[in-house]
Amino acid sequence: MKKVIVVKTDDPEKKKFKLIVTGPVEKVVDVKPSSVYLNGNPGDTLEAVVKITPSDKYKFSILGMEQKTNSRIEAKLIEPKGDDKFWEVKIKSTSEKADDLYDVLTLKTDSKYRPKLAIRVYAIFIEKQKPKS
Repeated sequence: MKKVIVVKTDDPEKKKFKLIVTGPVEKVVDVKPSSVYLNGNPGDTLEAVVKITPSDKYKFSILGMEQKTNSRIEAKLIEPKGDDKFWEVKIKSTSEKADDLYDVLTLKTDSKYRPKLAIRVYAIFIEKQKPKS
């Protein structure tokens, strides 16, 4: 990682200068996908699975999950089984009418580096277009 920062001073000889910060960035967690986009027709059941894998160096547990709004998007947190190192969030949504649904799932962890993880979920139900006669 490399970032360039412009520093402004009141020094008359050097009013501003660039400060370069470099260093390695270590991945704490892998969330696949980080946002969920579902689309279908009214009456369909739309489903997706998000896989959350903590890195070996920064292992953590997920303590709970909250949904931002009380929408027609259902989410279920599934703990790792056996030797698995990943958590899953199973997402399901249904609507009987054309609708755009949105929610944010917040996962609380015991990690000091990533105490919260956010997953955005979009579910779009579009009415089928009838052919013109």
